[in-house]
Amino acid sequence: MNPKVSILVPVYNVSKYIERCARSLFEQTFRDIEYIFVDDASLDNSIEILKNVLEEYPKRIKQVKIITNPENLGLATTRNTALDASRGDYIAVVDSDDYVEINMIEELYNFAILESADIVVSNFEIEYNDRSEIVSDNILDDKEKNLIKTLTEESSHNLFNKFVKSEFYKLPECRVPDGLNYHEDFYVYTRLAYFASIIKKIDKVFYHYVFTNNQSITKKINEMHFENTVRLWDLTDKFLIDNNLFERYKLFLDYPKVNRKIRLMIDTNEFKLRKLYTDIFREEEKRCSHLFSKGEQRFLWLLRHRLFVTFWIFYKALILKNFIKKTIKKA
Repeated sequence: MNPKVSILVPVYNVSKYIERCARSLFEQTFRDIEYIFVDDASLDNSIEILKNVLEEYPKRIKQVKIITNPENLGLATTRNTALDASRGDYIAVVDSDDYVEINMIEELYNFAILESADIVVSNFEIEYNDRSEIVSDNILDDKEKNLIKTLTEESSHNLFNKFVKSEFYKLPECRVPDGLNYHEDFYVYTRLAYFASIIKKIDKVFYHYVFTNNQSITKKINEMHFENTVRLWDLTDKFLIDNNLFERYKLFLDYPKVNRKIRLMIDTNEFKLRKLYTDIFREEEKRCSHLFSKGEQRFLWLLRHRLFVTFWIFYKALILKNFIKKTIKKA
């Protein structure tokens, strides 16, 4: 008999965080859980710590699978490995540097059964070094509007606050392509939102997203992030074309594509990447530049004219200006 819930946990160099994560999972009030940890060839003692914690929860030992990749294969392949090993009716995804409330699975499972939901979306908390922030998705009863909100990033595409029937995760279309290690959540959730019939919201916080792990793949912007961004939107366009949705949705996609470009250009420290990728999403930019702030429009103008040094100076000047404004307000 299959377990009711599988929790998938990719692990890579999280020795500082794995104990808190594991305890929050093993102490779940819900009993019928399968835990699948996949170690992506960690260079630290993350798995040793995990095993030591597990020994303190003897009733959970038989419910836990620990799989080790032969080499570092990346988040996409690691998540696919966990998914292939899972047998639960529902799936929850947890990042190993985060932690959850101990009643999370019980409440999500009971709510999913009560509402006959394919996906249950919950609130989550982002924890920074000096503050925290509650994020709440606005889920509508209209399936198409929910998909548009996901595509335009008006609602979160994170998988960690989505409790999903495993049959949808196991659709070939919802499998992350190998190598797509950035934006992989967006890739998967847009497809889950398309295929799922019933998406419901539970207005509670269960998940704590820890934004202090400097080893996280989202923290250091390099060429992989640019390549994955271009690939993601190529794949998204193809998915919509294959399902006869592209013409209906294409104008909704312009803004998020260009917005991602701006964020990458700001966040990278490498001038050569700005030069190499400055022309991406140029046609989309022409159609939607009026939707951006004046500062963002200036960013785009500087990039179009390949004034990369000026772009960086302008960005730093804006940071200084905002800092002075905040200092004056506090005074």
